[in-house]
Amino acid sequence: MKFYEFNYFEYYALILAKDDIEAIKGYEEVVADLDDEEKELAPDIITEKEALEKYIKGHIEGCETNEEKEKDFYQAINNFKKFVKESTEKYLILLIDGGLI
Repeated sequence: MKFYEFNYFEYYALILAKDDIEAIKGYEEVVADLDDEEKELAPDIITEKEALEKYIKGHIEGCETNEEKEKDFYQAINNFKKFVKESTEKYLILLIDGGLI
């Protein structure tokens, strides 16, 4: 599993997925349709540490402190790993552009 950051797309997203194909599928299903130009782009792959830093900077519902955000981040990842093993989930949207909320 890798962390995919959609920086150069119409809307920002941070997605955890087993590969870029599933990450892009998740982006299209949840965030926004891709235009022809965006279909030629690839999301950036970032480290878990970088993903956590971005997650902590984000507005996470139900989390007031950085410690709560970090706990929520790892809990989401662990739950996602279980779902992947059960083949029920292919991607996890961790962050999404605030303009879409």
